[in-house]
Amino acid sequence: MADSGDKRWKSGSAQVAEAIGRAIVHDIYSVGEKLPLEAELAHQYNASRNTLREAMRLLAAKNLVEIAPRRGTVVRQRSAWNVLDRDVLEWSADQLLDDPTFMDEFVRMRFVIEPAAAQEAARNATDAEIETIRTAYETIERLVDHQDLPECLEADLAFHIAVADATGNRFLKSVAHSITYAMRLNFQRLFEAPHNLRDNLENHRLVMEAIANRDPQAAHTAALELLSQAHAATRNLFDGPP
Repeated sequence: MADSGDKRWKSGSAQVAEAIGRAIVHDIYSVGEKLPLEAELAHQYNASRNTLREAMRLLAAKNLVEIAPRRGTVVRQRSAWNVLDRDVLEWSADQLLDDPTFMDEFVRMRFVIEPAAAQEAARNATDAEIETIRTAYETIERLVDHQDLPECLEADLAFHIAVADATGNRFLKSVAHSITYAMRLNFQRLFEAPHNLRDNLENHRLVMEAIANRDPQAAHTAALELLSQAHAATRNLFDGPP
């Protein structure tokens, strides 16, 4: 779920970047539009010019804006935005939750990553890592009939991250952690469907058991089935059942 009460400390430049970033993602500053002059923005956001310049560098790093000499600062095309950046996702969460294209693309991307992660976890997981996966599964099982509780969503997220952490592959682990916030949004939307997690619980169990049995092919197959269920549920949320 989106962090409604984000407790991260934010510098002055980060706060200004957030204010302008939210304005960009909500189309107050439109794609292709040149932002107001520095003096005007500094006055509008009650910021020093140095703070504003640092804020613009933060937004440029997220690919929301392009700072060009003699052209000023221009809002970039949405296709260029860093879609996995936590701030960008947080600022646009209310839009993304109702965006079928975003949700469909995200689940399709999970098809690329998660079966491979399950397969590698079955090959490489330590006993302690298998126990972490098992504990995460057991927490889901205990909470599955209360999927409206935040703890249930976090348990499901912890299960998928535990699988990635057990791969022994720093790249798979890094990718999995980089999509955590997007996955939380995806799960929040999926959990709006009654019994969604209950319907997919067996596939979570099969992934866990295949990894525990150190069976890479079975783990890969179970992860594909889990994602197929999630993909069908995602389509049904927006299109209705076939």
